[in-house]
Amino acid sequence: MRGEVEVWSGDNLILKEANMLTDGAGELLADIMTVSPSLSGIDDLATYSLLDLSNYTIQAISFGTGSDAFRTNGHKFVDVVGVYDAVDVFAGTKGNQTVLRSNRDDEDASNVSQPADPGFPIAPTPELDVLEINTSVDALISKDVSATIPGNGQLTNFIPSAIMSATFEGTELSTPIRYFGAASVLGCFPDGASADHVTRNQVKYYDDAGTQRTITSVGGYFNEVSSMDVSGFVTKVAGTDSTQGLIESYDVNLPTNGTIEYEVTLSKDDALFAHAYGGIFHLGLWTIDMKESLLNGNTPPFAFSILNNPRKYRLFCRKGVSKDLTYIDDITQYEDLTIKWRLHFL
Repeated sequence: MRGEVEVWSGDNLILKEANMLTDGAGELLADIMTVSPSLSGIDDLATYSLLDLSNYTIQAISFGTGSDAFRTNGHKFVDVVGVYDAVDVFAGTKGNQTVLRSNRDDEDASNVSQPADPGFPIAPTPELDVLEINTSVDALISKDVSATIPGNGQLTNFIPSAIMSATFEGTELSTPIRYFGAASVLGCFPDGASADHVTRNQVKYYDDAGTQRTITSVGGYFNEVSSMDVSGFVTKVAGTDSTQGLIESYDVNLPTNGTIEYEVTLSKDDALFAHAYGGIFHLGLWTIDMKESLLNGNTPPFAFSILNNPRKYRLFCRKGVSKDLTYIDDITQYEDLTIKWRLHFL
């Protein structure tokens, strides 16, 4: 089994390289070979649904960056007067504002080039079951949020109004997270174009002199259609439109060529916000982790949910890159970013 990843910025191919299978792929194959077909004869939905094909195929994609990125970039709280307002910003009436300082002393906020700061992303290894280690955001406004929502190895999704206004079942956060003033710091992807905001999501850059540069988001694809959960997993969706989520395709020659392609598209604003939180240096394809999903008290079939997602995932394959996929010389000129991931099973 082998795989390859293509990344397109608009009509320009910016990457084409092989992927890496992880130990999770071997674990999935072991599950497939050991699950008992006799479960189909048991008249109980939760039991015979253990045999559902969706439990053993790719179900999500996620994006990661370097460990240090989670303590700088948009994850770092910047106390700028007039920017953080508990009512206007975090309650969602004006949309969310991510605040960054210029990363280079020789540039100011009027310049269009703003490099992401990921630190040094971990070297890819098949033994990892996450995209990156040591990714807890420790600069949060509230230590209660930091303790309840530890880093999960990838870029997460707390900015959308539907998520920042919600409570998290089974945690100490009985109050919506917006009241902690933490959504901006957790990040990372903007609300959709139809979100009910007076002012759109914004990225604000400040230099040490306090000069401001603001870029306003039109909207992200994932949060427009609710295809990304709070943990940053983009779910597989039906159809052929990769702006709706992760799509799967194959041709009539599948029995002989064994090739399946997965595709997902980030909007130009998804790319802008990912850059603002440290860029994208890791990609991962995920299957359902049946054991963890069951231990978490869920029963199949596992539906997708943006908040309390009953699906627990297992990393099947990963792709690490040496250059940020969202790197750009002019942050006002982003284009949609399309990822095509082909797996060859023969």
